Amino acid sequence: EWCEPADEAKLVDRFMESMAGEKYRVLPSKALISVELLNSLLDQFSERITSKAATDAANPKILASLKKFDDASVMLAESSKPSKKGKGGKRGKGGKGGKSRDMDYDEPASFAPVLGPTFLAPDQVAAELANFELFKSAEPKEEETLGEIGDLLKKQLDEKYRIALEEEMRKKTQKSSKAQQRVDEDTINNLYNTIIQCEKGLKVFEDAIRGQIERHILKTLGTDLTKATFSVLAEEYECPYNVETSKMDSLVPYLPKDAKPHATSLISSVTSGSNVAEFLETYTALTDPQFTQLMVRKLDKKKERNLVFAKKQSLLESLKTEEKAGEILSIGSSLIFLKQHSAFLHVPGRCISAVLKIVSEDLPQEEKDMLDALQGEVVTDLRGDGEMGEERKTALRGLITDIVFGKKESEQ
Repeated sequence: EWCEPADEAKLVDRFMESMAGEKYRVLPSKALISVELLNSLLDQFSERITSKAATDAANPKILASLKKFDDASVMLAESSKPSKKGKGGKRGKGGKGGKSRDMDYDEPASFAPVLGPTFLAPDQVAAELANFELFKSAEPKEEETLGEIGDLLKKQLDEKYRIALEEEMRKKTQKSSKAQQRVDEDTINNLYNTIIQCEKGLKVFEDAIRGQIERHILKTLGTDLTKATFSVLAEEYECPYNVETSKMDSLVPYLPKDAKPHATSLISSVTSGSNVAEFLETYTALTDPQFTQLMVRKLDKKKERNLVFAKKQSLLESLKTEEKAGEILSIGSSLIFLKQHSAFLHVPGRCISAVLKIVSEDLPQEEKDMLDALQGEVVTDLRGDGEMGEERKTALRGLITDIVFGKKESEQ
């Protein structure tokens, strides 16, 4: 024998690799397969990849997996760059000849591998290959070769699949037009400042009633503001968040590390919280310019007065057209509260009596007695024990107008 069997095997491997070059690949079974054929096989998976990516782009778990994979890839790339570190922080001279001292290098950090979303498992790839026209007549002895080809293709298939998935994400999360962005921003700022105006009036309520009102504000206005803001953040961070169908916490994994606690806290506030001031503080932190391009502004005094005036006009228009006795009383309580405390009222129906008790304290006795009597008629109407007639509804509207503007002005 001219050499040992082990050495002979190594020589054969080297020979096969040299024969392969750029045109062929060597399979574990020592068979050669052309790169041209491999590319052709990859192309035959293209339609399936596109279809699967389009479906999976709506799956939050798969998209979260893709984000983790991308983040891990970036971290790995950064860690592979050696960082120079001089001994003692200085570059000193060596021994004879004055040669500079060698620089130290930090060891690259090690990370646990993140697989990310995959197209198909190796055995599934082999099964797909077996159905290709080229391999339909494959004998059982060639199944091992199909498996080897599948293993060879898997990495490229996964890469093509991830690229297709990212493309689908871009399609689904395209930026809104500038006009739509302005609408979103205006809506968000209006909600934000409305909650601020509601928070101003909370101090006049006793703790038990105040807690009910705060929970109501957070579950209604707070939820609307959070969802609208999350919709904007989802566009910025390319998350497939749908304000109508997605759970709010599906956005959190896509946010920067320092923003995640604020988003989670907001979700807790609107689902089970009872502190509007804390909600506003957390919201301000989440919408800090370091996390979003969204411009959320607290109004200056002039714009605040404009907002209050607009709210008053809106309530007055509703007062004129509303026909339900309960709603007329609710609108009226909001108008009187706005006049007395320069703050918005946003309360559940069960708290209207508590509101009227507070606003009645500053009314002349005659108006207070009339309001009590009309409130009693509304309660009777709501219970179904007697319908409040149009004449009495008109009287209720007139009383509210008198309280808000004063009798002389309202009679003019």
